[in-house]
Amino acid sequence: MNFSLKILSEHHKAEIEVFFEQASDYAILESGFSNPQSEAMNLLHDFPDGKVEQDKFVYGVFSQTNELVGVVDLIKDFPENNEWMLGLLDFIPSVRHQGLGKEVHQLLVEQVKSAGGKSLRIGVLHKNTTALRFWKGLGYQKFKEVMMTFGAKIQKVDVMRLKV
Repeated sequence: MNFSLKILSEHHKAEIEVFFEQASDYAILESGFSNPQSEAMNLLHDFPDGKVEQDKFVYGVFSQTNELVGVVDLIKDFPENNEWMLGLLDFIPSVRHQGLGKEVHQLLVEQVKSAGGKSLRIGVLHKNTTALRFWKGLGYQKFKEVMMTFGAKIQKVDVMRLKV
């Protein structure tokens, strides 16, 4: 699939909300409910403690027809220097399982490497077996397990790392 990767901003908020409406299955799996407006604001404006706007990269994956079909949330040097946190890589259901995630991920690896990063870190819901298979297939290795609260749900999360 031909696509373009563009930086998202407040200007794209309505498109991001539509994206989260179409890709609500992940939010429901994670927290039990979907709130596209809140998810769009969080994607654009949530930062971990100690991080600033310049450390966060929010990308949209756009189809040839300029439809927002995927989103990326990437944090530089978090939780430690030279490690980048991939907070979200998600696609609308109609474009999943076509190799797009792998292609976008390769661009992110190149970005991290060119900025001097040594690894990428992700947290994957333990019960999301499809995602776990995807990340393992890209070479990520689980190095710890944590319990996290999302809405009213407490979830086991596999924390994984890829050395780049």
